[in-house]
Amino acid sequence: MKISTKGEYGLRAMLYLGMQESGISVTSHQIARHQGIPEPYLRQILSLLSKNGLIHSNRGPQGGHSLARPAEEISLRDILVVLEGQLTSVDQILAQPCTIHVGTEYCALREVFLDVKREVERILAQRTLGDLARRQKKLVDEDIRVPLDLAATGQSETSKTGRSSLPILRE
Repeated sequence: MKISTKGEYGLRAMLYLGMQESGISVTSHQIARHQGIPEPYLRQILSLLSKNGLIHSNRGPQGGHSLARPAEEISLRDILVVLEGQLTSVDQILAQPCTIHVGTEYCALREVFLDVKREVERILAQRTLGDLARRQKKLVDEDIRVPLDLAATGQSETSKTGRSSLPILRE
């Protein structure tokens, strides 16, 4: 799965908003400073999130940004669809005709990529901003470090078939 800078910055901004107390508005300057996001680009992202009903934005000296609904009701899928338009680069593969002699409807590769897409969408639809905010707090409070790459740390699991797969993190 490939996420653009817009998607990453948008997720980080939404996580920051999700970690605020209910009803508290924060400025784009605060979000930019705490999340390391260039403020002019952040404003464009916040505008897009506001237009799509994920956040409330108010201008002026007392203005700021807040979630439009509880963090538990906003999935990561909701955010990424607004910012990226599609969830996986698999969509681009699926749009191509399968040119093997048996045709698209019998293409084993297409079947695998449909499974990948289905699982990515399932995970992103199940995980909410509230889940992420709680996990972020726990990581910081308990000094839990997240590895940069599961394969590099030897944390991949071997399935019953003997093939390596990445673990699914659950709380």
